Amino acid sequence: MDYVLVNNIVADDQWQQIKAESPSKHPNVISLVSAPLIGKFFGEDGVNGVNVLDRLTHRKYHLGSYRFFNDVPVPTWSKIFVNRDGSISIYDHGSEIGKEFLYSNTRRAAQDVRYTNLDGTLDYIEEYAYDGTIFSNLFYAENEMLEMVFYDQQNRPVVRYYLYQGVINLITVEDPVTHKVKQRYNTLNEFYNAQVRSIVTEKDTVMVNYMGVELAALSGTKSHNVLRLVESPLDDDQNVRGNLLDILTNAIDTIQEVEVTQADYNILKQHNVPLDKVKIIKK
Repeated sequence: MDYVLVNNIVADDQWQQIKAESPSKHPNVISLVSAPLIGKFFGEDGVNGVNVLDRLTHRKYHLGSYRFFNDVPVPTWSKIFVNRDGSISIYDHGSEIGKEFLYSNTRRAAQDVRYTNLDGTLDYIEEYAYDGTIFSNLFYAENEMLEMVFYDQQNRPVVRYYLYQGVINLITVEDPVTHKVKQRYNTLNEFYNAQVRSIVTEKDTVMVNYMGVELAALSGTKSHNVLRLVESPLDDDQNVRGNLLDILTNAIDTIQEVEVTQADYNILKQHNVPLDKVKIIKK
């Protein structure tokens, strides 16, 4: 199977580009970042979209469904008000205790609710998937995120990210019924890598566009991995990018093939780097 591996999908034009460059008519896309918006794209007909976190929570998306903005859980007797500027506030006994945010280009689809403490610092955020189901809770202390909890569609916690000083330093995957921890990872890259390795096989081809977290996610996989270069092969100092050079010299053997335009091929040739892995494509 041919896959496209991306870190995240954040905009319609990016999604259209991914589909246009997909090796198959019906794209098979693996995404890494946990994102409530992903259902907008993966819910399309003919798309085999796999988000590594949604795969663990067994989440399925239903296009056309959404959570109406006044259908979010609030404390008893609290009220939801739409302000004159279009923002949405949640009041309890006359005091604002939180704000609600909608998905862009919608007038009523709830994206998340952000509750605050008396001093105005964040307490927690409840996020909703694009189809309206509860996606996650993000917990804070002194405005610093401490934990992210991701739910299945029965609102049971399955995956937890723990943070220290803004860095994820523990990820657990638990049984939603017994809450017994089944898997544990010390870094986000380790988590991504384990999930991708459980999806792709030696019979698969995986295409990536960037040389960041995608490389770490593909480490140790047996699939045929292709880098389709979309950024300049040179860094700001006009040297061949470090990761690209390591790929071409096989210091990084995760990538077996590098697809570039004729112009980028000429640039690489001028820098006297190995070109055995390089293939010229038309754009």
